[in-house]
Amino acid sequence: MSPRPPRRDAPPDTDAGRALTWYRNQMGWDVRLVDGVPALSLTHGMTGFLFPRTWFPLAASLMSTMDVQGPVIGYLDEVEPRAAALADTNDCVFSQAQMPEGVTLLRTPGTVPLPPKAGSNWLLEPHNERRWLPSATAVLAVLQAVSESSAGPPPRARRTLPYRQLQGVRR
Repeated sequence: MSPRPPRRDAPPDTDAGRALTWYRNQMGWDVRLVDGVPALSLTHGMTGFLFPRTWFPLAASLMSTMDVQGPVIGYLDEVEPRAAALADTNDCVFSQAQMPEGVTLLRTPGTVPLPPKAGSNWLLEPHNERRWLPSATAVLAVLQAVSESSAGPPPRARRTLPYRQLQGVRR
């Protein structure tokens, strides 16, 4: 796992105008103000995956282990808190049908609202010294693993008796 370099400049946490400038200048992202909030344009090879926020601790652990950590935004919602992991498509084409249950693919020509939007925060902040985004296939692999583990153990098959017990039953 490669260590994160020291941060030179953190993203602003309250002023939308300063945040917009920071995202553009420090991260090189295509952002614009939408309803007074910075929004990332999902173009130029950027995508995102929206998933239940309860998955975040395990997802962050797996991302760290696999060295595919990238920016993750948390959103508070009345229905279900969600998180969005940003990724680089690397020219791969995905469809919603390929997503595990509970994961929504965020694709072109969409936008992703960025903090300081009300009810949002960085769960994993972008880092201006490590501007690359992780591969979408790697992030999808992490979310697939988290999805499978959050579904619980697989249903138990009917238990068969060991061979010795079968011999005793025949008599």
